[in-house]
Amino acid sequence: MNKKFRLVLILLVAISIIAGGTTVRAGEFSVGAAVMYGWWKPFAANYLQQLDRKYPVKTTFFMENSSALYGPVLGYKISETWNLSFTLLTALHNQYSAGSYNATAALDGLHLARTEIDRVNKYDADLRAYYRASKYAGVFIAVNMEADKFFGDYRVLINLTPVLPVTIPLQGSLRSFQYDCGPGVGLNLTFELAKNLTAQIRLSLYVMGGTLQRYIQFEKRKVNTHMAFKSVEEVLLSYYIEGARTTISIGGRYHAMTFALMSASPREFFKNYTTKFDQLGGIIVTAAYTF
Repeated sequence: MNKKFRLVLILLVAISIIAGGTTVRAGEFSVGAAVMYGWWKPFAANYLQQLDRKYPVKTTFFMENSSALYGPVLGYKISETWNLSFTLLTALHNQYSAGSYNATAALDGLHLARTEIDRVNKYDADLRAYYRASKYAGVFIAVNMEADKFFGDYRVLINLTPVLPVTIPLQGSLRSFQYDCGPGVGLNLTFELAKNLTAQIRLSLYVMGGTLQRYIQFEKRKVNTHMAFKSVEEVLLSYYIEGARTTISIGGRYHAMTFALMSASPREFFKNYTTKFDQLGGIIVTAAYTF
């Protein structure tokens, strides 16, 4: 991670605030931000590198680095048993990049391929309503929205030797968009370790509808609709600073998504759809101020 985003990470950790203080009273608000340092294996990457040719170049696509995700958090405690929270995590401005390189022998010659994604924007928004059933356990209902945008280019050199002593270049721009949204339910477990020190475990499952679209210059558009099943696991250790009305939290967050294809054009392009996953995991640091 470059110095610019290290500075952003430090600043956000210093001022970040998140809902969920251990001693907030009914009717109180929380406003703030969250920071996560994550490692991502995007589902859409499985469908970025294939070209619309009789002998497509198929390569293994990979993410080149990890990145910080950050965004605002809002919260409101309705009563002693109900509270609301909204979280938005984003990764913008070239923090993630990806690449694919391969050489493939085909009947029309040797294909030398390069696909690069130089800009990836990621958005993950979560709206939750928590119900506290007991001192240690609660449940929540939620709505999750996820949007991933990829921008880059591709280049293929086709060497026709020995048929012809000619090398044909193909190149163009590449864009891909994936959107998913749907409801979910979850379980929230809270353990009081000491005064103002708590541990929380949150497990949730979402059923979502979405679409994956791919646009490559000089190619026909690829688009589908799908069902998505997303699980989110979070483990947090939180400490409430009474004098500052602030809760400091640190922990881990992991999500996994699997998909079922509903419709596609062309359908044969999106083969093996249900065998591929989207995974994001990392360390999350938050702080919370209530008023």
